[in-house]
Formats: sequence, C-alpha cells, structure tokens
Amino acid sequence: MTYGMRLEQAIADLERCGGVEVERRPPAPDLTPQRLELLADPDQVCERIAAEWGVGLADVLRPYHFAADAYHAAWTATDGSVHGEFFLRNIHDCLVGRPHPGLRDVNLLPGDRSVLATLKIFDEAPFAGEGAVAGLRMPPKGGEPQIWFYVTTRTMLHRLHLDYGTYLETLLVTKGAFGWQYLFADVDLSAPRHHDTAENLTAMLEVFPRSFPGHDYEPLRARLRERLG
Repeated sequence: MTYGMRLEQAIADLERCGGVEVERRPPAPDLTPQRLELLADPDQVCERIAAEWGVGLADVLRPYHFAADAYHAAWTATDGSVHGEFFLRNIHDCLVGRPHPGLRDVNLLPGDRSVLATLKIFDEAPFAGEGAVAGLRMPPKGGEPQIWFYVTTRTMLHRLHLDYGTYLETLLVTKGAFGWQYLFADVDLSAPRHHDTAENLTAMLEVFPRSFPGHDYEPLRARLRERLG
C-alpha cells in the first residue's frame, strides 16, 4: 500500500469515527495534465530530487512519495475535546517544484530567523489551527535534512527529533492532532503557554487508542509524560 493510500485510509478512519467532524480541502485548481503526470511518476520525482539534493535523499523519500498535489483534513470532536489539521504537500513541490515562500518573523532571535527563512515547508495547519508549519532544513547535497516546527501565532521555533519518514508515520497515528509535533521537541508542556496543547494531546491519547486500535499509542503517551514532567 502506498503512502497516499495509507493517508486516504487515515482520513477515512476519521470520517467513519463517531463524534468527529471532518473537513477536506480540494487539491489546487491548476493541476495540468502534465503536472499530474509528473506527480504520478515516482521515478521522475526522485530523479529531480536526486539532481538537486542527492541520490541518498531521493531514496529515503521515495517510500513517502504520493501522486496528489496535497492532502488536507481539518477535524474536531463534536464534544470539543480534541482537534487537528494537516495539509501535507507533495515532496516534489516542497523541494524542487513549487517551494513555499520563505517565512519571516522579526520577533525570533537572529539565528532562528535564518533557519525559518530557509525551511522547505511540507506540512501546515493553515485553516483551523494556529498557523503551525513543519519544514525541512536542507543540508549540503548528500546530507540528511533537519525538521523544524514553527507556530506563527506564538513565535515559537523548535527542531524536532525525528526524520521525515518518522514524521509522516506519526502523522498517520495522530491524524494531525494539534501540537503532536511537540512530543518530539525539547518543550515543557506543563508550562502555562502550552496548556491548551497539553490538554489536546492528553485527550487525543485517551480517545484514539479506543477509536483506532490498530495503532500503538504507548510511545506517544511516554513522550507526553516526559514533557509534562
């Protein structure tokens, strides 16, 4: 099963789940036949990535290629206990096709501003969330990218301790629950500024194991306990 199929299944699981409202955004309106043909061809996509960033990176990314322009889902439990959203862009567009405009935040420290400006954004919560984005910080050709997480409304930038594949696998498990990325950052979720995030993650990790028993949530529970102290 391709990653795109697994992602469709994850969204369908949300839609079938009682007590959850799901909204999906359609793909970009300018998908020409030529562009659709390119995105549907993993060999061509990986060749372009390899030419720009190295064969090693292309091989790492290949299992997570999907033919869609992007996948989006915003969802909320009808009782208001847990919410989430993701807008996952095609990796071709992220790295070589249609790069996201560089982000700026004058309130960050100079070093963090430099990181933010160069991130290749591949996941966002642009409609229902706090303007959070996840992006790749690309190394010299042949190296492994770092993953950083930035929240516009809070002026917070954190490096995540995971790779691209782990990010996408965890997205399937969390369904994009708001703040799940903090489970992989050096963050104290017991701090007052993270109260809403901690509540959302706590509720997610109480409800999801019952709703989606095919996934193992204990590693995420352990991470939450560590960050709550």
